[in-house]
Amino acid sequence: MSLAKRLVEHPQREIGGSLAQERFDYQALWGLALIFSNHETSEDYAIAFEFHDDILLLDSAKAPASIRFYQIKTRDKGHWTLTDLFRRPALKKDQTEADRPFSFMGKLFSNYQAFGNDAAAMSFVSNVPLEFAGANQDIAFKDCDSDTFTKFLQRLQLEHKSATQEQAGLMHFAKADLSLHDASTHAKGKLNNFVVKMHGEVMYNLDGLYRAVIEDCRTRSKYTGEITSFDDLIRYKAICRADVDKWLCVVGAQAKIPHWSEIAPDLAYDAMKKMRLRGEWMKYRAKALDAGDEGIRSVRREIRAALVAIADDGLPLTNILNITLSAIRPAAAKHMSPCPDERLIVMILYEVVQYGEAGEFQNFDQKPSDQAS
Repeated sequence: MSLAKRLVEHPQREIGGSLAQERFDYQALWGLALIFSNHETSEDYAIAFEFHDDILLLDSAKAPASIRFYQIKTRDKGHWTLTDLFRRPALKKDQTEADRPFSFMGKLFSNYQAFGNDAAAMSFVSNVPLEFAGANQDIAFKDCDSDTFTKFLQRLQLEHKSATQEQAGLMHFAKADLSLHDASTHAKGKLNNFVVKMHGEVMYNLDGLYRAVIEDCRTRSKYTGEITSFDDLIRYKAICRADVDKWLCVVGAQAKIPHWSEIAPDLAYDAMKKMRLRGEWMKYRAKALDAGDEGIRSVRREIRAALVAIADDGLPLTNILNITLSAIRPAAAKHMSPCPDERLIVMILYEVVQYGEAGEFQNFDQKPSDQAS
């Protein structure tokens, strides 16, 4: 049976309860950083949230052959000891040893029991360091001193008797470089660095892009519907290369939006109206990338539908704006308040200048199509 099929058919170890918001966000933000690093080095990948473990890294979004499992734990201070990593809840009344919950390491290793040699690595990730790792805080436990690894293996075998030294060697510790209480600021910096690597120094709305991207990750983390196929897994729980390319495409499209001075000469409006439009244009360029504003998203969909109907009629720019304005004004008033004509004209203008050479609109939706409302 293929790994893709086993991923879906193998029962998950547990259905996690609600996470504290801070930990939930930290987990999503760390996953975002993992996405950036893999996008630069891998032609095909998928990163899934809250499926079998906190985060999975698959080597392919189409036909995976290996998985890396990541369990993310945060602490306000201190460090991790062997005792911490293998601490288990006390036995409850009438509970047998077989029913006793695993430790952190026991849970992490259970991924190997489920997926065998397809499990390329199992990593414990935290914002605080590992006591016995020294300066190297991104380390396989087998690369710690031999006495420590011997104790590690012995404790692991108390929970998984069949665990071998070779299998335990697949277990890692990784010190996260995101602070616990300001992770969003650090993640936003990583996002900007990623965009600069991919696009160079371009003008774009970092805050809007960040909200759209992190919402994508949160949506995958929060999805609790039934996953019945590998396609469902990728669609609802994972971010893959195509999703990241879509984010970058939006940035590229926004960076290419012309300055007002290049647009104004083609508008047959009076001087005062042009000045009002200029003000709206400057404000809207910063908001257009904000996929979290459903009002704007809804009006943009109305505009695009109206523009498609007249795109090939060879009309002057001002005529296109006025015809489209009349078509979308009633619907727009339901989604935005206030909704002045100048704001709508600017929104229409924005979609017109994004109309591609191939006669298509750039995709602005950040959510999976089935989740966009």
